[in-house]
Order: sequence, then C-alpha cells, then structure tokens
Amino acid sequence: MFSALKAIVDLIRSGLSDFRKIRDGRKRKEIVLGLLRAYFLLKGCVDDGEKLLEIAGIDPTSKIRDMESGEAVKTIEEWDAILRRQGHRLYVLQGLIFGQDHIAVINPDLQCKIGTIVGYKMDRAVTLHGIGAALFFRNMFPQQETQEDKARLISMMLGAEDNGALNLEASAVEIGALRRALDEYRSVVERFVSNEEILLLSEKARQFAERVAMA
Repeated sequence: MFSALKAIVDLIRSGLSDFRKIRDGRKRKEIVLGLLRAYFLLKGCVDDGEKLLEIAGIDPTSKIRDMESGEAVKTIEEWDAILRRQGHRLYVLQGLIFGQDHIAVINPDLQCKIGTIVGYKMDRAVTLHGIGAALFFRNMFPQQETQEDKARLISMMLGAEDNGALNLEASAVEIGALRRALDEYRSVVERFVSNEEILLLSEKARQFAERVAMA
C-alpha cells in the first residue's frame, strides 16, 4: 500500500511543472485546494498505517489468537476504527484523482499512469484499488466478521499477500519514503499560491480530510 501511494505522489509531483501554464487565479486556487486535500488524506493514511504497523506486529492474525478474549476484543475495536478511516480515505482519494479535473488539468497522461498504480490494470493479489474497495464496502455494507477476518484485512492493508507474515522492516522503510515524498509534494504545491493563500487553503484541506476520517 505505502509504495503504491508513494508512486502516486511522485507522479503527481512530476506533473506539477505544467501547473505554471494555468493563469486563471481562481482555477489555480481550486487545483491547489484539491492537491492539498489529497495531501492530507495521504498523510492520514501514513499516520494511521504507521500506528497500525506498530501495534499489529508481524502477524496480526496470530497476535489476536494468542490474546485473552477481552484484550482481543479491545484490540480489534481499535484496529477496526483505523480500517474504517483508511477505507474512507482511500475511497475519497480515488475520487479526487479520477472524479475531478485537478489532475487532468495539470497533465492528462498522469491519470492513466496513476490508474495502473491504483490497480485497475494490475495483475496482483493486493492492489491499492482492491484494498480501498474491500475497506470501503465493508463500511457501506456491514457484515459479520470474525476477529481473524479483521486481522487479515490489517495484513492486506499493510502489504502481506496470501496471509503471509508482514515484513516490518520493509514496511517501515516504505512509510519513511512516503513521508519524504509527501514533504516534497507539499513543498512544490506551496510554490503556486501566496503564503496567505496557502495557509487558508491548507486549513480548508485539513478540515476536509478530518471530516473524511470521521465519516
């Protein structure tokens, strides 16, 4: 998940050089707001993903099996809250990228490349689209899940395939790389509007991302 998100961030940032062609001030602010909304959604994914990686450990399913019943229930509730936030974030993030014109206005070719990364055209067991869809639909259509079902969703989101164990070191490296990519992404976006505008737009975008996480 984290490497796929980083690839998207890198692609969008690489296309921002075309942003200078846009002269309409209102349009520029709309696009910057969309880009900042994506930034805060991505940052939320990273923050919660890092937290989940720390508390879930190398094998979430086994960890739950080994817990006392009360402790397992409390842990699953915490994991489930994170899964719900991640599901909403990934769903809305896809809408920002594919459902609006912010990315297409900057560089239409980026949408096609991002679509490949998201997973519509990838022959992989675990794709960003697959993760987002699984998390979103379980929010929209709640069903009975065992503790182990939820633990397997954790593993899938954090990058394990076929219920394999997580590589904590590799995942930590991916998270660090994504954080750095997000810092660079925001730094580039901030160049396109004034300091006063970036403060206002950042606050609006942050509040938007918070509403998504709470939905």
